[in-house]
Amino acid sequence: MKFLFSFVLLLLSCNNYDDNKIIELLQSSQKEDVIKGTFLAGENGDKKFIPYLLDNMNDVRTSTNLYFKGYNVYQQKMIALRKILKVPLPVDLTSDPDSVIINFYIKKAN
Repeated sequence: MKFLFSFVLLLLSCNNYDDNKIIELLQSSQKEDVIKGTFLAGENGDKKFIPYLLDNMNDVRTSTNLYFKGYNVYQQKMIALRKILKVPLPVDLTSDPDSVIINFYIKKAN
């Protein structure tokens, strides 16, 4: 699994994504775009992406894209928030939205 994430990171880092492009991806109606934007926001680490990550946090649409297959928008957003805020998840992350995690990151972001 670590190899897959390393590969995805290498692949995405070859493209030059500016902040506006990441925001555009985060606001997309397409799940693959949102997941890609969420991943890029987490890797970027800039707190300006937090409001976009907090929007529709319980989105369970799951990617069928090779790079993010099996991950849903909710999981990627929680991982990105963990990276940006540098605060570990309060409980284990599953594919089902957890109000404990969502409320935890909403409070940490404010």
